[in-house]
Amino acid sequence: MPTLVEINGLDEAGQVGDSIFFVRVAVGLPNEPHIILRNIEYFDSIIATKDHLRGYEPSTLFKYFLNFQNDPTVDVTIFKMFPDVQLKLIKELSMLTAQDMYECRKTLTNLFGSDGQLTDIDPQLTSALSQSVDKLTRFRRPKIWLESFVKSYGMMEITKQIPSFSKIMKDTGSIEKFLVIQIDGGFPFACWWKSLITKKGSFKKGKFTVNGVAHGDNNYPVMSAAGTIASALTKNPEKLHFFPIHPIKYNEEFDLRGFCSDHARAIESPIFQARMLFIGKLSGHVRNTLPYLMHLRDRKKTYEAYGLTGSVKWFWKVFGIGYPENTMIIQGENLSIKDKDNLDACEEKAYQIVHISEFEDDFQNLFNKLQSEIKYAPPQKRKILSSKLKKIEEECLSEKE
Repeated sequence: MPTLVEINGLDEAGQVGDSIFFVRVAVGLPNEPHIILRNIEYFDSIIATKDHLRGYEPSTLFKYFLNFQNDPTVDVTIFKMFPDVQLKLIKELSMLTAQDMYECRKTLTNLFGSDGQLTDIDPQLTSALSQSVDKLTRFRRPKIWLESFVKSYGMMEITKQIPSFSKIMKDTGSIEKFLVIQIDGGFPFACWWKSLITKKGSFKKGKFTVNGVAHGDNNYPVMSAAGTIASALTKNPEKLHFFPIHPIKYNEEFDLRGFCSDHARAIESPIFQARMLFIGKLSGHVRNTLPYLMHLRDRKKTYEAYGLTGSVKWFWKVFGIGYPENTMIIQGENLSIKDKDNLDACEEKAYQIVHISEFEDDFQNLFNKLQSEIKYAPPQKRKILSSKLKKIEEECLSEKE
């Protein structure tokens, strides 16, 4: 039986203390090329990264957003979290964290005898001490800890509402449906996903996937579009009244304790659902597109990509070694001595190492699909789009020769 698949990308723009805009961009397969062609039209790139957006006028970003309004295959939903909701979340976070830290204090005071001197530490107390030290890791980057907590809550509330907005979920037929939900920001923005699983409804096990991806807007079309639109909205506040905006409300009945614990663990210990490491020289277009090409192979996997410029052992120390089954190494060209050392270290860990040349067919299939879509574009745009696509294609394929 065929399956209807919808790709949802979530991103946000704004700082805690101000109103934060969240944007959901959703597209049903096989219409994802519509988003990519808009990126090529406006930003000369398959993926509109933050680097591409620098230097563009706010009016250009807004035109990009408006272009989606006339496309029935792409769904754009805007959400807004007001400062009063953020204040309630921060208040609860402060209270729960204070309680947690006081428990850590009890562990630490047990290290001292009545004379104030350190006592002999038994193995059980050593374990408790280690856990207390780990809990303090969340404060290493306090701004990220605080902002990701507030925004993660917003992402959760939006995700819960996706079935009511989703076009494929409105289809009441018997066709199987699958939701792919990609959230920019990394796992702390999606640490709550298991709480969505139900025995019935849209979030049955095996019927959806939620992926938090650091810098996901650099690698995936729907997150890229969501991030660009969120940026456009914050830079054009005088035009917001033209569009429906859904407020993100504070749920008084929701127990934040479990959410707070899940978020703290995600901050303290890096978690990857699937990750991709680049070693060696790769062009910008190739690097930005490769995770998406792997996603095309398996829609249930959304890779989190990192470029290695230093030692892979340092990377493992900061981000964790991970597991061979969820880590892919992409080998580029012109390897330095350090690159070769990194590849040798990855090989020792039994990571899958794939040379860039092995993706030539994937790139060619993508370009063929995009070229076939261009013929449906307005006549005045076809030549320009074809020219821009050809330039990108030549850069990507030259790297695989």
